[in-house]
Amino acid sequence: MIRAIVLVAAVYTALIAQEFIPPVGFLGGAHLLLVPVLFCYGALWLSFPTMLAFALFTGLLSDLAFLHVIGDRVEIGLGWSMLFYVFVGTALQPLRPLFREGRWEIHCLASGAVTLLLLLSQYTMVCLRRGSFLFDGTIFWHMAGPAVFALLIAPLVYFFFNLLPAGTPMRQTSRRGGGLTR
Repeated sequence: MIRAIVLVAAVYTALIAQEFIPPVGFLGGAHLLLVPVLFCYGALWLSFPTMLAFALFTGLLSDLAFLHVIGDRVEIGLGWSMLFYVFVGTALQPLRPLFREGRWEIHCLASGAVTLLLLLSQYTMVCLRRGSFLFDGTIFWHMAGPAVFALLIAPLVYFFFNLLPAGTPMRQTSRRGGGLTR
């Protein structure tokens, strides 16, 4: 329970912190994204119904923070991030047993892939609304840079959250053979 509360607060804090992190010059001015890394941890750690609620929460906050309006046109509308995070979280749920066994690299790779997929889908939506596709080195680094950063920061997020108590204490069973259960 404590870890879940900290995870929800971390998503909210990360959305605010992302606004104050300066663009990285050697990545073509790309902004670093923390929310997809936190979401991947939550999607792999939380049960399916709780993950769906977490996906809707994360998506709603992301949409409200990054509503993309130019003139009288909405290029990236409200609600698409919620669908994105629900889809991605559902796709990550089969990996949950491996993640619960301590396979941290699953979170690391998922964070990079989800960040890249998020930025690629945002770019595709904007290009479809504008009616033109342009892909050069700057756009590549604006997508690949945050994904590489997500790969690097994901182990730190994983180990930080594993220091927190899970909220489900281990208890002895009364069955023969004893053993610890959750």
